[in-house]
Amino acid sequence: MAIMDITDIEPLLMAVYELLQESGIFVFATQHPCFVTLTEKYMTPHSYYDIAIEGQPKEQIYYHRSIQDIFNLCFRAGFVIDGFYEECFKNNKRNSYGNDSKA
Repeated sequence: MAIMDITDIEPLLMAVYELLQESGIFVFATQHPCFVTLTEKYMTPHSYYDIAIEGQPKEQIYYHRSIQDIFNLCFRAGFVIDGFYEECFKNNKRNSYGNDSKA
């Protein structure tokens, strides 16, 4: 689920948490906000219009949130984050979890 496309994610996170079976897993994706908002607005939730797919008839709206904001909404809903993975495109190295990563 791409949460950067949803206006208000708090009701979504609350509902998903309630609907998950015990020990259920919820996986979501978002654009990494520090690479999308390279300005002083990084810590401020805001929206902006952009093209997602070349040739689309009009720009779509994206909703920027910092990683801190996203995680805090997850915690408020009751989630526990037991893993976190960030992709980087430099060198292939082994990360602290023993997985191949590009760091």
